[in-house]
Amino acid sequence: MLKTTMRLIGEFTGIVFVETEQPWNQKVLENSLLFKIKFDKPDYGTRKKIFDYVLKKNSLRFDKKNVDLLASKFSLTHSQIYNAVLSAMNSAKTRYAGNTITNEDLNNGCKSVSNQNLTKLAKKIKPNYTWDEIILPPSTLTALRDICGRVKNREIVYHDWGFDKKFSLGKGVVALFKGESGTGKTMAAEVIANDLELDLYKIDLSTIVSKYIGETEKNINKIFTEAETSNAILFFDEADALFGKRSETKDAHDRYANIETNYLLQKIEEYEGVVILATNFQKNIDQAFMRRMHFVIDFPFPDSKYRLLIWKNAFPEKTPINQDVDFKFLSEHIRLSGGNIKNVAINAAFLAAQGSHKITMRDIIVSVKQEYQKIGRPMAKGEFGKYASLADQ
Repeated sequence: MLKTTMRLIGEFTGIVFVETEQPWNQKVLENSLLFKIKFDKPDYGTRKKIFDYVLKKNSLRFDKKNVDLLASKFSLTHSQIYNAVLSAMNSAKTRYAGNTITNEDLNNGCKSVSNQNLTKLAKKIKPNYTWDEIILPPSTLTALRDICGRVKNREIVYHDWGFDKKFSLGKGVVALFKGESGTGKTMAAEVIANDLELDLYKIDLSTIVSKYIGETEKNINKIFTEAETSNAILFFDEADALFGKRSETKDAHDRYANIETNYLLQKIEEYEGVVILATNFQKNIDQAFMRRMHFVIDFPFPDSKYRLLIWKNAFPEKTPINQDVDFKFLSEHIRLSGGNIKNVAINAAFLAAQGSHKITMRDIIVSVKQEYQKIGRPMAKGEFGKYASLADQ
């Protein structure tokens, strides 16, 4: 096919334009002149101008500050910006909004034109949680908000203030969430994605790690290649399994394992998007990774004060709850993480629905007992106190 194309180009006496995403390495044809023109992806300043031009050309009313934020969050080409605005206009028309498009219209338009191929390599998560729903210590919440602030103001610092000239790599945002299972790490990733209005992809480790030499690097490269044009947040759960400590090179297996780790480190450093790593065991994370984290955020196991808030927040407002439910007792005597408490809440809700009654303390105690059995945790004698008899019913 290529040979035929080159032959036809050689026979043509006019001007030929060849468009390619890869470098053109073909030999210059006899009696032909070859001009190579590189079209770089528009930077932040150019993206702002393109957005402004397209929106004004279509006589659209829009929020200028939000458009600048879109230019910062979404690395788009000229045609993608045109199509994003067109998508936003179509959304506005369905509401008969005339020439007024909302921030949501534009944000959804930008997401619609971004690369969606990551769905073949990772699980796309619909972020449902908001800041009002996540219960964490103030210092942890502040750090999470700082991540959002860094993303929203990234181009101001790098482009407008000139910091991009100081850094050739590491312009993305990399955060490590560390804490026991169920302490809110995944929920926090959803809150951030919701706040930034960006897609969230959870990377399945089983699709990356391979026992065959070289395959893991290929899988890693596929993910980050697609991620470059996805404008999405990458969320690596149980990251210590993949980002673990590099070992002494004792045999070929150790050597290739270290190559995989070094390659992953390189790809994270080159990536200009948002990467969130979650781990239950920080001590297993290689220090080379730790030095490259912009944020290291601790998710502590909730004490009784926070467990009380989590218990109360676990049940939606519409949920019928009986007056005998003792949240104070549950928070002080049942030592469970937020994730486990949510499991108890949903199980208790199904027990109540099955019995056609409001959620009772018995439903919750029985659900707690089942949760203990599921996680392999023995029940301490007298842990249920005055409600112990409910667990035996």
